[in-house]
Amino acid sequence: MMKKLIIFTAVLGAFLAGCGSGGEENATASEDGTRTVEVAVPSSSKPLSYTGDDGELTGYEVEILKEVDEKLEDYEFNIQGTSDSAAEIGLDTGQYDMIAQGLILSEEREESYLVPSEHNGFSLMKIFATASMEGEIESLDDLAGKKVVPVTPTGGVFNLLTAYNEEHPDNQIDFKTSDGGIPTSDRLKEVDAGTYDAFVNPSNLGQDEIIEQGGLDIHITEPVEVNPTYFMIHDSEENVELNEQVGEALAELKDEGVLSDISNEFYGEDIFQYEE
Repeated sequence: MMKKLIIFTAVLGAFLAGCGSGGEENATASEDGTRTVEVAVPSSSKPLSYTGDDGELTGYEVEILKEVDEKLEDYEFNIQGTSDSAAEIGLDTGQYDMIAQGLILSEEREESYLVPSEHNGFSLMKIFATASMEGEIESLDDLAGKKVVPVTPTGGVFNLLTAYNEEHPDNQIDFKTSDGGIPTSDRLKEVDAGTYDAFVNPSNLGQDEIIEQGGLDIHITEPVEVNPTYFMIHDSEENVELNEQVGEALAELKDEGVLSDISNEFYGEDIFQYEE
């Protein structure tokens, strides 16, 4: 029997969260014995997760969460839209049982959270270059001597470029850092205008739509790095079983081709083609 999936908007989700006092108290059971799992996702991170025209949350990870929820008979997901920072704080405190933000696994996250045995997709790091640079910029090797859009000093792009420079002392990429407050759309416009030659960024942040709607002339490379992404689950005894079942459900959905179908719908390509 299909379970009813309850999806709250960010405002309603924040109100309900304020009524609770922690993950354990939020873990309620219905009359039929199913446990409600509080899940937080970004509400404006298209196509990863966002609020659609109908006011409902949707997006790549949201639709995967719905499919996982359908497979877990003992759980009912309450998916709430919120900001990235609020979700992470809520996961740390137990306000949320699980968050989905296209997160890449790190040593710190492995130590802090429960991580499903199966990833939910990939973060594809690509180079968005000025159109005239097609053929000239196709890989990280080609960025030496080019004007690269500044990167957030604590993000994945910073780590990627730093690691590259450490491994290639004779072909250094010159890049600066800046805060993360500049929208992706503005960065792409700077590349289109030639202010910068290239912008290194995960490709799952809605760039294709920005480029199309803005009429930008941008050359997009093949992925220069592929990183699996994971749901993160609050580390508590009662969530151990949840974590195991989420991993099993994701593996089944991958084998059934459901994850590929959702990827094609929201990304316009099957990101699982990059599975090693």
